[in-house]
Amino acid sequence: ERFRILVIGSANAGKTTILEKVCHAQGREPVYLNVSDLDSKLDPSASRGNHEIGHQFQYPTAHGFVFHDSCGFEAGGAVELHKVKDFIKNRAKGGQLKDQLHAIWYCLPTSNDRGMTNAEMSLFESGTGNVPIIAIFTKMDALDQVARNQLMFNDDDLSCEEIEEQVPNMAEAMFQEKYLKRLDEVKHKPRYVVLLRDMNKQDTNCDELIVRTSQALDRDTLKLFCLSILRIDIESRIKQVINR
Repeated sequence: ERFRILVIGSANAGKTTILEKVCHAQGREPVYLNVSDLDSKLDPSASRGNHEIGHQFQYPTAHGFVFHDSCGFEAGGAVELHKVKDFIKNRAKGGQLKDQLHAIWYCLPTSNDRGMTNAEMSLFESGTGNVPIIAIFTKMDALDQVARNQLMFNDDDLSCEEIEEQVPNMAEAMFQEKYLKRLDEVKHKPRYVVLLRDMNKQDTNCDELIVRTSQALDRDTLKLFCLSILRIDIESRIKQVINR
């Protein structure tokens, strides 16, 4: 049995880092699996090795998870949105539980000046049916730096310690205004919002994402999700013992 996740986001959204953290697969290449009949019907031209949404892949360290990748909607626009909506509809129900789509992780970087575009908001307007979507705002440390720079520029009297004390509150206010406020206006809100920062550091993790995903699931998919997480932990511990 496998837990199936669609991961959406642009090339700079931090998707690979998140998956490597979740799967304990830092530096490991994903393995692409054969395209199933379900996905072949959706995209007959799909071939193994390309990042088409119909292609399923997993990491050798996490056999309980299968992922699908979408490049987001900024570049592909309406065409990519149509692909994603068809994929969700095709995978949402029917067939065995392991073949269904169980969750969507939508990665949105906060390391740009423009905030969220209308194209990026389009999925929240169209909705994802019964499949829960988790909005993951990545690179939150970039907002910390913007707040830090503004505090340094606007108030010369602040000491370095005072600036660092004020950075979290100012960064939070920026996030509320630039990102969260827009999500409050959409027709279909994400089930949960997760904020990730400093993911380039070795000691950071995606524990909150795991918790929020589990909270968004119904009973059957929750059981499958928990078993998949448990398999990662067991396989990781076995590997640590072998490498000692």
